Amino acid sequence: MDDDYDDRPWDGGDRLDNESGGEESENPEQVLAECAEKFSTPDYIMEPGIFSQLKRYFQSGGNPLQVIEELSQNYTAVAQMANLIAEWLIIGGIGETPAWLTQLIEHPTWRSLIYRLAEEYPDCLMLNFTIKLISDAGFQGEITSISTAAQQLEVFSRVLKTSISSFLTNPEEWQNTSKECASSYYTYIGTGNDVTPITMALNGASAYPTACQALTAMLSKNTLNPADITVLYRNYNAPDPPPIDLIRTPQFLELLVDSLFKPGVKLNPDYKPKYIHLLAYAASVSEVQPKKGQKRVSNKEELQPTIRAIETVHNICNGNKGSSELIAELSTIYQSLKFPVVSVGIIRWVECTVTEPSYFKLCTEHTPIHLALLDEVVTLHPLLHNQVLDLLIRLFESKQDELEILVQLEMRKMVLDRMVNLLCSGCVVPVVKYIKQCWQRGDTDISLIRYFVTEVLETIGPPYSSEFVHLFMPMVENDEITGTMRGDGENDPVSEFIGHGFNPD
Repeated sequence: MDDDYDDRPWDGGDRLDNESGGEESENPEQVLAECAEKFSTPDYIMEPGIFSQLKRYFQSGGNPLQVIEELSQNYTAVAQMANLIAEWLIIGGIGETPAWLTQLIEHPTWRSLIYRLAEEYPDCLMLNFTIKLISDAGFQGEITSISTAAQQLEVFSRVLKTSISSFLTNPEEWQNTSKECASSYYTYIGTGNDVTPITMALNGASAYPTACQALTAMLSKNTLNPADITVLYRNYNAPDPPPIDLIRTPQFLELLVDSLFKPGVKLNPDYKPKYIHLLAYAASVSEVQPKKGQKRVSNKEELQPTIRAIETVHNICNGNKGSSELIAELSTIYQSLKFPVVSVGIIRWVECTVTEPSYFKLCTEHTPIHLALLDEVVTLHPLLHNQVLDLLIRLFESKQDELEILVQLEMRKMVLDRMVNLLCSGCVVPVVKYIKQCWQRGDTDISLIRYFVTEVLETIGPPYSSEFVHLFMPMVENDEITGTMRGDGENDPVSEFIGHGFNPD
C-alpha cells in the first residue's frame, strides 16, 4: 500500500505549479481566462496569491491596463472598512476586548496554543493582539522567546525588562537569562522609540520610586517640567539622596543644558534655581561607593561654586546682549569657564547663536566674541575638543549665500584659525584628518587648504609623530597647495617640514 502512495502523483502538484507559473506548457488562453475569473472576484487584490497570479497573467501576454481596471473595479475594501468601523467603535467607547478572549488567556493551556500559533502565523493581527493582551495581563515572562513579541515595542519593552530583571536577581541562572537578554539587545539599541523604562531598570532607579517616576516622566516625553524637577530637587536635597548616576543620564543632562543655555528658552523664575541646582549637582558632586552596611558618602565641596558659576553665565547668555555688551562680561565668563559644565553650556549657547542664518551677515568683528569663547574652552578642557570641532565643521561647511564670495572665504579662514588653535591645544589628528578629507573630496576652495597648511607650518615644530606626518605630508608635498611657499634653499617652512617629516619621532 505504501508503494501505491509513493508511485501515485499528488493531486495538488499540477495546481501548485500552475499557481506559481512554473509550468511552461500552460495554455496562454487558458491562463488568461483563469486569471480573469479570479481578478473579477471582490477584493482579489487583497488575496495572498495576487502576485503569483499577476506573474502568470503577464507571462501569458495579459494586458496591464485591463488587469488594473479589473482589480480596481472589483475592489470593495471590506477589510479596510472593517478596520475603520472597529476604530470608530474604539473611539466611541463601544469596542472592547471580547470577554471570552480575556478569560481564555487566563488558562496556561490556551496561552501555550496562542504562542504556537503566533510563531506559525507571525503576520496574524488577531494573534499579535492576543500576545499584547497576554503581556498586559502580566505573563510577559512566558513570551521571552516569542519572536512576534519584539514586533510590538510596548510588549518587547516588558519582555526585555523581565529578562534583565531575571538576570540581575538570579545570577546563578545567568546562562539562560543572558541568552534572552542578548537576543533582544539589537532591537533594544536599534529602536528610536521610548525605551526609558528599560534604561531606568538598568541604572537602578527602581530602588528610588519617587525620583524614578519623575525622571521617567521627563525622559519619556523628552521634556522637562517644573513639577518633576521639583520632585528631583527635593530628593537630592534629602539627608539620604538617590545615587548621583540617576541624574547623570546623558539625555537628562542635555535637557538641563538646553533649558539653561539655549537662547529663547524661558524658565519660571521660581523654578530656575532648581534646574541650576540639579545640573550643578550632577556635574560637581562625587560619591564614594559604600562598603556593605555603610551609607554612601558624597563630596559636595564644589557644589555651591558650580551653582554660582552656572547662574552667572546663564544670566549673561539669557540677556540677549550684543557684542559690545558682551565685551564687558568677558572677564566674568572666562572665570566661570574653568567649570566644565559651564563650558558645555557655552558651547550650546554659541552653537545656537552662530548657526543663525543672519549671524555672519550682521557680524562686524574679524573674530566674533562667541567663537573667541570657544578658543578659551578648547584651552581649558581637552575632553570638549570633539564637541568644538563638530561645531567648527558645521560652520565651515555651512552655506552663507547671503554673503559675497570674498566675505565667505574670509569667514571660512576665520573658522580655520579656530581649527588651528584646536590643533595647537592637542586635537591634532582629528583636525588634520578633516582638512585632508576636504582636500581629497575636491569640494573646498584650494586657497582655504593652502591657508590652513600655511598657518599650521608657521605654528608647529619638530619632533612630529608618524601619524601626523602620514596625514599632513601629502598636502605639504602638493605643488598646488605649497608651490608658492617654497624658496630656493631649504630654509622655508615647507622644506623644513619635509626634511624633518622623513625622520618622524
